Amino acid sequence: MATPPPVPSAESAAAERLADARRLFIERWSRMAAHWGVPRSMAEVHALLFVEGRPFNTDELMARLGISRGNASMTVRTLVEWGIVTKTHRREDRRDYYCAEQDVMTLFATVIRVRKRREVDPLLTLVDECRAAVALVPRDGPDQDASRQAEELGRKLDDIDGFVRTFDVLAEHYLHAERQSIGQLFAALEAMR
Repeated sequence: MATPPPVPSAESAAAERLADARRLFIERWSRMAAHWGVPRSMAEVHALLFVEGRPFNTDELMARLGISRGNASMTVRTLVEWGIVTKTHRREDRRDYYCAEQDVMTLFATVIRVRKRREVDPLLTLVDECRAAVALVPRDGPDQDASRQAEELGRKLDDIDGFVRTFDVLAEHYLHAERQSIGQLFAALEAMR
C-alpha cells in the first residue's frame, strides 16, 4: 500500500504563498516597466531586490532570475547609477552585494528625478527650439496660409510647454517636499476618492 504524501505544514504553506506573491510581483513589475521603456531584466532585478529586501550578489541574481552574468552586471550598474540600488560589501566575502531602496517615497522620488532629467528636460528644449523655428515664419508676408499655420503650431507648442512646465513644477514640489507633507497630500487625495 502506497504511503500518502506528507501534508505540508502551515509554516511551509505560508512560505510557499509568500514565494508565489514575490514571483507575481516580479513578473508584473517587469511587465509594467516594459511599458515605461525599462528593460525587462532591469525591472526584474529591481523587483527581486525590492521584494526580498536583502542584499544579493550577482551569482544569486543570475540563479534566481535565469539571466547571464553580463546582463546582471550591466543591470545592477544601471540601477546603481539611477540611485535606486546600492552596492554593499560583506567582510567575509569579496563579492559585491546589491540592495534596493526600500522606502517607496524615496524610490519614486529617485525615479521621477531620473525620468525628468532624461525625458522632461529634453522635451522642454525641443519645444523651445520648435518655437524659435516657428517665430522665423513671416506673419505679414504674402503666404497667409503659412502664417496661419505657424500661428496654430505656435499655440500647440505653447500648450505643450504649459502642460510640461506644470508637470515639471509638480515634480519639483514632490522632490523637494518633506515626507510628512507628501503623506498628507496623498491622504487628502485618497479622501477625495
